[in-house]
Amino acid sequence: MQGFIDSLRPIWEKYKIEVFLITASFIITILSGFIFIINQTANQAEIPTLTSPDSSTASLNKIYVDLAGAVEKAEVYEVSSGARLKDILIMAGGLSQDADREYFTRNFNLARVVSDQEKIYVPSIEEIQFNQFEALQQSVSTLNLPSPEALGVTSLININSSSMDELESLPGIGPVTAQKIIQGRPYQAIDDLINKKIVGKSVFEKIKELIQI
Repeated sequence: MQGFIDSLRPIWEKYKIEVFLITASFIITILSGFIFIINQTANQAEIPTLTSPDSSTASLNKIYVDLAGAVEKAEVYEVSSGARLKDILIMAGGLSQDADREYFTRNFNLARVVSDQEKIYVPSIEEIQFNQFEALQQSVSTLNLPSPEALGVTSLININSSSMDELESLPGIGPVTAQKIIQGRPYQAIDDLINKKIVGKSVFEKIKELIQI
């Protein structure tokens, strides 16, 4: 054994530098790879993960619509922005048995995009038959109304963008007429309410100083 070791000694003396360099290179390669793996792991930890929007962000895309009258389930519905009248009606279970379907078909646009805080009222057969809404409008229109300033109105009602509640605050405007105003949009001038036969002349005379485009 000693003889074999002695025979290798000259070879070791000749190539020991090369062996040392190869060993050092091998160790450096391993250390470099280890450092690279550590850096990659750290970089991945810094990349933000995509999460779903929280409830406060999601709520910004929600609107509330009050559906009342001759429907199966009258209620305030929470829907996504851009929802159609058809979507609200489906959620309500459709029209009730006493709904005036012919009137609804003529005056309601199922494809219309609903707006936040809007009130939609579906009249019954009896309400249409006995002209209850028109009678109410006529009774209000016969009153001598004070000026907008006297009524405390600080801004005019925009008939192109106001909600159902805002339109119903006008004298002589009930749920049905307010709905017709919304469905008749857009308007180029307030006189379009007459031209499109949305309101009668008597009602228009009472509201013309309270509305704008």
